[in-house]
Amino acid sequence: MWAISLSVLPIFLLLVLGNLLRRNGFPGGDFWHNADRVVYWVLFPALLFYNTTTAPFQNDIVGTYALALLGGLLATGLISLASVKLFGISAPIGGAVFQGAARHNTFIAFAVADYLFHAEGLLLAAVATAVLVPPTNLFCVSVLVGYQGSASGISLPRRLFQEIIRNPLLIAIGAGAFLNFSGIGPIPIINDFAGILAKAALPIALLCVGAGLKIKAIHTGALYVVISTVCKLAVFPAIVAATAILVGLDGIPAMILIIYGTIPTASSGYALAKLLGADAEVMAGIITVQTLISMVTLPLSLTLAAAYFLG
Repeated sequence: MWAISLSVLPIFLLLVLGNLLRRNGFPGGDFWHNADRVVYWVLFPALLFYNTTTAPFQNDIVGTYALALLGGLLATGLISLASVKLFGISAPIGGAVFQGAARHNTFIAFAVADYLFHAEGLLLAAVATAVLVPPTNLFCVSVLVGYQGSASGISLPRRLFQEIIRNPLLIAIGAGAFLNFSGIGPIPIINDFAGILAKAALPIALLCVGAGLKIKAIHTGALYVVISTVCKLAVFPAIVAATAILVGLDGIPAMILIIYGTIPTASSGYALAKLLGADAEVMAGIITVQTLISMVTLPLSLTLAAAYFLG
């Protein structure tokens, strides 16, 4: 039963390696910043496009994933917003707390799905990502602009439009879904080209996630970290698991859902926090703490889930 826990260890070792390399100044200069940009703008979109074109968008899978993931997103988002108001947390810090509760590290989710369940895991991960990423991004932008818009003059409709047309992940998902639903399917040469790029995406992405962890930022405020972490690593997984059990989902589709329910918040939340006026230092602390905690909670959750859903 503990084989699953041990099998995801190499994924977290990549995070540790990335952090050690960055802390020791290797390879130096702006490498990690630029590598992160390559992952975000090129490699991960290629991975999403490649898998979305052939992902199994059956009504039952999509419906269950939407119910569990979007239900969890709405619940954790509202709880975090209510907590920000209840404790009188400032708008910049509130934006970081909300992102910590609402965002999802799809790099880790894809890596775990690939490592444990191979091709089927990747295709189902593409379905989960297509369901979760667009509303999450729009939800986060709406909240951050709502917190900061009156002071900065940012127009919410304009910012949402920019998010849709400039976000490479949304574009990749949209293009792949179009080819999938239209019946066109994978396009020769283009699909092979995307597949080659996709193979490089996950190891480099995991190294970059590790390099982006900021241990010193952990001390940025216990209350803020606790609120976002309880929402993300306790409330969200509970809703996802309960939904899977209630609808009778089992096997690998259920395990992919559990993976998405137990991953930490996204490292990309740091860049958005800086862009839209949220507290980037608090965001960095939340990302780091959640990622470190998930090194224990993710393998444990998968072990328990495997005993139930895989028999």
